[in-house]
This record gives sequence, C-alpha cells and structure tokens, in this order.
Amino acid sequence: MKHLLTVLLVAGLAGPALAETLTIQEALSGKTLPLTMKLKDLDETWRRVNVGGATDAANPTAIYRAMFAGQMSGSTFFTKGQTIAIGSESYLVGYTLQGKAADVAKLQQVMRRGEMPEIEKPTAQTALALALMNMRAVNSLTDIKAFNLEAELTGVDAAGSEDDNRAKESNEASAKHLGKLAAAVTTYVKERKVLPLLSDVRTAEQELILYAGSKDVFLQPETKKPYRPNPAVAGRKPAEFDKPDKVVLFYEAAAAGDGTRGVLFLDGHIDRLIEPQWKKLKETAKLP
Repeated sequence: MKHLLTVLLVAGLAGPALAETLTIQEALSGKTLPLTMKLKDLDETWRRVNVGGATDAANPTAIYRAMFAGQMSGSTFFTKGQTIAIGSESYLVGYTLQGKAADVAKLQQVMRRGEMPEIEKPTAQTALALALMNMRAVNSLTDIKAFNLEAELTGVDAAGSEDDNRAKESNEASAKHLGKLAAAVTTYVKERKVLPLLSDVRTAEQELILYAGSKDVFLQPETKKPYRPNPAVAGRKPAEFDKPDKVVLFYEAAAAGDGTRGVLFLDGHIDRLIEPQWKKLKETAKLP
C-alpha cells in the first residue's frame, strides 16, 4: 500500500527541522510551544502521521476505551517535523486529539452486546493537546499525509482516489467485524476459562454465535467469505501463550481489494498485512 511506506527520517515530513534545546520547564511552560491548539489552526504545512511504538498492541477493552473517548487512533499525530532536545533525549513535537473520559459502565454494555461504540466526529473547534514523542520510542512513522481539515471533519481522504476510499471503507467494515469477534472471544473466555473450539469455520461459528449475535459478523464484508480461524488455539487456555500479540485467532480468507489482509490476534489487536508479511506469518504460525 502506498500509505504504508515506513519513513524514519522526521526531517522528511516538512523540510529541515533543527532540534532546539529546552529545559523541561521551558517545554511545558506554553511560551515556546503552545500547550493546546484547535484543528482549524492547522494548515497544509502540517502533516498527519501514525506513530508506531514498541507498545502498540492493546487488548479489546483498551481499544474500545480509546475509541469511546473519541480517538480514531491513539497513535495519530499532527506535526511539522519539529524536534526539540531535553537533556540527552530528542522529542518530536506534535499535537493529538484530546479525548473525553470514557463512560466505563456504558462501555461495558457495548462490549457485552459485541457492538462497536459510536465515535464522536471532530469539529473545527476540536482541541489538540501538545504531545512530545520520544524518538527512541518511535519504531515507525506511517500513513503520512498533508493535513486537510475537510478530510479530518468528514473522514474522507480528499486527496485519495475513489478506489482508495472504497478500500478504506471495506477495511474499516472488516475491522468492525473482527472487533466483534474479539469481543465475543473475550466474553467466551471469561465464562468458560478456555478459548473456543476454532477447529474450522463451522465449529467456530457454532461456538461464538451466542456471543457475536449475528452470522454476518463471521463474514468479511467485501468478499462475503467467512473469516478463517486458527485451529492451533482451539480449546486452549490463553495463559498457555507467552506472546498473545503474535498468536492469530481469525484472518481474512482472501486478500482485500488493496492487497492487504486483516488479521485478529489473541491480545485483541487487528493488523492489516501486506502480502509478504502475510506469507511470512502464515508460514511461521502454520496456518491452514
């Protein structure tokens, strides 16, 4: 995918940006760097990026909590590529959406129903908070785009082609289905203390239909093909797996129109993998 090209050079975002040395007090005073901004304050010189770190994987509850707080992605970062130095550490200067505190009771109700929470859309007045990203904690900067206010407010990439937008919508729909499967598995494990029998498509549906609520959840929206389960985890206890973020639960049987494939992992996070990544994972995990 053209937007998944990893870029590690921050200077490439918006031309050369020299690191300015500041004390912590200066950085947090609001005099050198504004503590807050609004979406309408940004222009085309800003870049919207997704920041990948060493602790990106999250469990289903954490994912829902972030979405319920109005954060489309906890890693979305608006920046001009400016860096500052505090002591011996370098930080990328940027701003992130300020999320509201989640209503835990309402969140739990949504999760029990296997539904996705409604996401509050931003407005031009939406507040952004100063965020300093330690460059040593950054693994990648991806999906880099010039800031576009209309795209932020509507959720439609004005610069993208019709095919790109269609693929994005399909992938988002698939992510919702996989998210509901993650919630269904979480509830199943909570009640039975073991993972469901995921030996094949039919058995997986029989095991989880009570928690998923609808047969449509088991189908990839774009292809209408059922998600394939990983039989290697069937009936086992989650504690048996040292690295749940590497253990596959379900995956798309066929690649999406953009060539990527959605994969749900045991820790609840969902990745979209390009073909070389998928082939490597399939071989390593011995997936059917």
